[in-house]
Amino acid sequence: MLECVRMSHSNAWSKDPMMQLKITALISPELCVKLTSLLKKHHYDLDLVVRAMDGESITFPGLRETENTHFLLGLNRLNQIGEASVNRVRVLVDAEYTYMNPALSLVTMAMMRKFNRDSAWIWNTYQCYLKESREIVFDAIRLSVDQSFCLGVKLVRGAYMDKERKLAIKEGRDDPIHQSWEHANNSYNESLEVMLNLISQQPDRYKIIVATHNEESVRKAVTWMTELGIAREGGSVCFGQLLGMCDHVSLTLAQQGFSVYKSVPYGSVDDTLPYLVRRAQENRTVLQGIRKERDLLRQELRRRLREKITRAK
Repeated sequence: MLECVRMSHSNAWSKDPMMQLKITALISPELCVKLTSLLKKHHYDLDLVVRAMDGESITFPGLRETENTHFLLGLNRLNQIGEASVNRVRVLVDAEYTYMNPALSLVTMAMMRKFNRDSAWIWNTYQCYLKESREIVFDAIRLSVDQSFCLGVKLVRGAYMDKERKLAIKEGRDDPIHQSWEHANNSYNESLEVMLNLISQQPDRYKIIVATHNEESVRKAVTWMTELGIAREGGSVCFGQLLGMCDHVSLTLAQQGFSVYKSVPYGSVDDTLPYLVRRAQENRTVLQGIRKERDLLRQELRRRLREKITRAK
């Protein structure tokens, strides 16, 4: 992870380099699930987690000694990443499954409180295919105001839809996912509008990456930025797509002067392929975008051939 921070900072391809981070790479998924369960019974305030990051030997309620030790070691590693990233690299923390997300958010918000005093270096991910996503975004905004830290938001639709629904059926609980694609789109666009309004008022306190392949959401973001007077290259708003997907969207945005990032999986094929397959399966607009991109490439090829034939005559 520290090597990834170094790589992101040392290369000069971006004035505001970013990297993505999965907390479950440093704190076991099983412990994150248990912490999420414990959060329903015990209050873990941010101050407690920050103190643990600073090296204080905290005993967290409900954890066995070995679990507590593992949690402290994980927080120490995350603290090292936070210290390495400040004034250098924006760290985008991934959201995962609903049965562990509260624990991930607790840790991420603690990192924000510690490292985001003057600018947003640690960002959290908000999955708008969840019915509760709007409430989660508003809770994060309120917490950032109460605790006086800057808020960085990675806004996505989400990549765990199938498993979340199957698990909800298996456990006999309500489906956490919006009933339709249209509802998820509305959820995304509503949260996007809220964040852009905040950014227009306090661009130094709020940041967002519009991480989507959905062209409608991209158009809305561009329109709202123009209406609100948000600078295209101001650093408070940027766009993101997966490497090799929706390049026609990425390139068009870049040509218009917007900040655009491509998510580059870093690791072995065995580690990165499931990540890409999951997103291709879950994000319907990816497949639509691939077809559209193919059609655009064909059109451009025909145009160039016609141009070459005309010149030859």
